[in-house]
Amino acid sequence: MSTAPEAAPSGTRQRLEHVDAMRPIKQSAVISTHALIYFSPLSTSLLAAGLLTLTHFSRDAFLFVSACMLAYSYRDLATVQLAHYWKRRLMSVALPYLVWSVIYFPIASMKDSATFPYYHLPMSAIFSGAGAHKLLIVLCTGYYHLYFLLVLLEFYVFFPYIFYLIRRYPKCHLPLIAGSAAWQFVYPYVVTHGLLGFTITSQLETRLVFSYPLYLLGGVVTALYLEQFHDWVLRHRRALLSWTVVFAATPIVLDYLNSHGHHVPMIVVPGLDPFAAAVVPYDVGAIIAVYLLGVYLVSPKRSARTKAITKSGSEAAYGIYLSQIIWIVFLHRWAYEWGILRHVPWLIMMVFAVTFAYLVGWLFSALVARTPFARAVVGRSRMPWNTLIPRRGQFAKVAHDDFGEGPLNLTDF
Repeated sequence: MSTAPEAAPSGTRQRLEHVDAMRPIKQSAVISTHALIYFSPLSTSLLAAGLLTLTHFSRDAFLFVSACMLAYSYRDLATVQLAHYWKRRLMSVALPYLVWSVIYFPIASMKDSATFPYYHLPMSAIFSGAGAHKLLIVLCTGYYHLYFLLVLLEFYVFFPYIFYLIRRYPKCHLPLIAGSAAWQFVYPYVVTHGLLGFTITSQLETRLVFSYPLYLLGGVVTALYLEQFHDWVLRHRRALLSWTVVFAATPIVLDYLNSHGHHVPMIVVPGLDPFAAAVVPYDVGAIIAVYLLGVYLVSPKRSARTKAITKSGSEAAYGIYLSQIIWIVFLHRWAYEWGILRHVPWLIMMVFAVTFAYLVGWLFSALVARTPFARAVVGRSRMPWNTLIPRRGQFAKVAHDDFGEGPLNLTDF
C-alpha cells in the first residue's frame, strides 16, 4: 500500500495518484448503470434491478470525490479568490456541459430508420420553435447523465461559503456530517411524499444539490483530514470491505422480500430508487472500496503495465463519461436491428456494452484531446500527437502530467 498522500503545495502540478486511479473505476460503474437501463429487463429481473441499485453509487462517488478534491486544493489557503475560482470552474465543467448538451440534443431527437445506421435526424425537430424550446429545457435540466455536472455547478455556487464556515468553525465538523447523514436519509422520503405540502419529482430530485449533502459536505470535511482518513481506511480496510458487502446485500434482500409479499416499510425499500434509505450505507461503503482499489492500483507492487493502463484510463475518464451515451445508444440500436438482442443473454450483452462503450470512449477521448477542441469536448488541455502511442518510460512521470481537467483536477492555483 502507498503511504498517506502529502499535502498539495500551492502552485504545483502535484496530484494524488490513488484518487486519479478512482476515475476509470467510477466511469465503468456509470457506464454499467446506463448499459443496464438499455440492455437488461429491469421490470422483470430481480438481478437486473439489483445490479442497477449497486451501480448507482457512481454518481455519489463522483460528487464526493469532486467536492473532496476541490476542498483539498484550497485547504491551505485562507480565502477563495472568486474570479480565478469561477474561471477554472467554467472552463473545466460549464464549457463541456454546454458543448455536450448541444451535441446530445440532435441525438435525442433521432428517429428509427430501416437503413444503416438505423437512425435519421428530422430537421424540423431541431430547427423550429419547439426544437429551440426543447434545447433550452435540456440546458436547464441536464440531458440524461449530464445532470452530474449540473449538480456540481450548483455546488460550486455554495462552496466558497461552505468552505469558509467549515474552516471558521472546526468544532462543527462532526455535527455537520451527522446532520447531513440524517438529511440524506429523511429528505428524499419527505419531498417525494409531500410531507412539506409539496412534492418533487424523481427527475427534479436528482438535479438538486440538496439531494446529496452527505457526499458533498462529507467530501469537503474529508479533504481537511485527508491524511488521517487515508490512514484510517487502510488500517480498517478488511472490516470496511466486509461491511460494504453486507450493505450491498441489504437493499437486494429488501427488494426480494417486498416483491414476494412480505411487508417492508416503503421508506427503506430501494426498488429502483437510488435515494432509498437502504442504499445510503452501501453507497458510502462503495466509495471507500473504490478509494482502496485506487490505492491498490498505484501501489509500488503493481506492474508497469497495470500503472500504464490505470493512468491512461484516468486521462480519458472525463471524455469517456461525457461521450458514453452515444456509443450505448447506437450499439443498442444496431444489436436490435441485427437480431443480437433476441439471441444473446442480456447479462452477456450488458458486459459487452460496458466494454464497448468504455473502449470507444477511451479512443474518442484520446483522439479529440489532440485537436483544438480538446478543452471544450473532453475537458482537458491539448496533447501533442506524438504522445498518442505510449513509449518506454512515458508513464514514469506522474506529478507534472496533464490529466483530463474535469472536476477532479487539483491544479487550482
